[in-house]
Amino acid sequence: MKTLKVLDLFAGGGGFSTGFLQADYPNCNFEITKAVELDPAACETLRGHLGKDRVIQGDITLSSVKQKIYKSCKDIDVVIGGPPCQTFSLAGPSRSGSKEMREKLKKDSRNTLYKHFFEIVDHLKPDFVVFENVEGMLSKKIDGADGLMNKQVQVIELICDELESKGYTTNIENSISERFQVLNAADYGVPQHRRRIIIIANRLELENPKLEPTHGFGHNSYNTTEAIKHLPIRLPRISLSDKLKNIDVVKDNYEKVLSLFVENIKDLATKENNSGSKQGIIELSERLNEEFMLIKNKKSYKLHNLSKFIKLYNELVIELGINNYMDNQPFNNHQSREHNFRDIIIFIGTRPGSNSSRFMKPDSDDYDELLDALYPYNKNKHKDTYVKHSWDKPSNTILAHMEKDGLKFIHPEQPRSLTPYEAQLLQSFPEDYIFCGGRNEQYRQIGNAVPPKLAEVVGGSILSLHQQAKGCDSSFASAFTK
Repeated sequence: MKTLKVLDLFAGGGGFSTGFLQADYPNCNFEITKAVELDPAACETLRGHLGKDRVIQGDITLSSVKQKIYKSCKDIDVVIGGPPCQTFSLAGPSRSGSKEMREKLKKDSRNTLYKHFFEIVDHLKPDFVVFENVEGMLSKKIDGADGLMNKQVQVIELICDELESKGYTTNIENSISERFQVLNAADYGVPQHRRRIIIIANRLELENPKLEPTHGFGHNSYNTTEAIKHLPIRLPRISLSDKLKNIDVVKDNYEKVLSLFVENIKDLATKENNSGSKQGIIELSERLNEEFMLIKNKKSYKLHNLSKFIKLYNELVIELGINNYMDNQPFNNHQSREHNFRDIIIFIGTRPGSNSSRFMKPDSDDYDELLDALYPYNKNKHKDTYVKHSWDKPSNTILAHMEKDGLKFIHPEQPRSLTPYEAQLLQSFPEDYIFCGGRNEQYRQIGNAVPPKLAEVVGGSILSLHQQAKGCDSSFASAFTK
């Protein structure tokens, strides 16, 4: 069995490494020699899966960190990594933030981390390099090397040129001009639409494999958000304040919003994936319905009655053990964040597969007058703030922004946003994979990760290319294989 040794740079929570370890090819596999990462929580995650001796925690721009890499990775075969490039993203402040924020991001040192990536590649000279990044990199240009005024080149082309200058082939098989691929993770079995740039390069003078889709039109059906449908129900803690924006809309629709909430809990009580909490959900539904019948016709003290109702709900969720995870460690990460009652009603009222842009548009089939009135943000800017998923489609792109809020990731049935555990399954991480750190740190690691199923396909193509090199004539093999 031939084992190719891998160095994972900017390793994050380990998506790239996990996928490469899952890649399988006759008589050939991968071993992660070292994973390099700066974030402490991500390093703890990596240590838990790779072993503490395989993780280098530190800033890759520092000479001391590079020396650790060079010392421990002298015989490395593959370097993989996706340098974080903040202004390349198609979502977030780089595109939608203030002018000051955009200018700050332009000067962000993280946008040149790819240069350190190539410095390490040049020193170690592995046979294979895999570079991953966001699709937004395609629109990024920088000043050309000749320094001429207004002479700019695409960053992605500069990266390909840099690899070729170091002796790597970036050409893709059966193509005259292609040097990189834009892949949608959903096309490779990931239950999530996620478009990413992948560059595969090698020093074996071989054309690099073109990764053909395995799912989608003409192939296997897409994997969908049903990947999380089997999980036990989780209910959020709910808050309510008289200072909540559009609280008057909630009070003016007092009976309707209470009815929507009670009906949603009643629907959940009939689901089969309640696991050990099924009886608790049923009792919760009954108790809340009793309280609803007592207060639904009240004409005064509406906010007071709502507050009492929500307090009862919060107490019952704990008392009935609905969110208990039964000593199952991965389920530690399957817990909902807290939501305010206005957002809960928006979650419930939005149709699966729809969003706030549609429920606020009068000529849309999804228009909802109550939800339109409840919408608390500037309608002239971000209209798609709330996005509700559906069981019959892949998830939207899982983002690190989930650490801020989960409004674009509303569960198809339950009145909440996705948990970290659900996000990791939609990223195609194994069910027993454990992320360390607090909830927000977990969201960040998961949102920044390369989906393991996509990484597995990339890794498998490299194993195949390696075997192809072994099959060449002996003079070629002795010159280019280890």
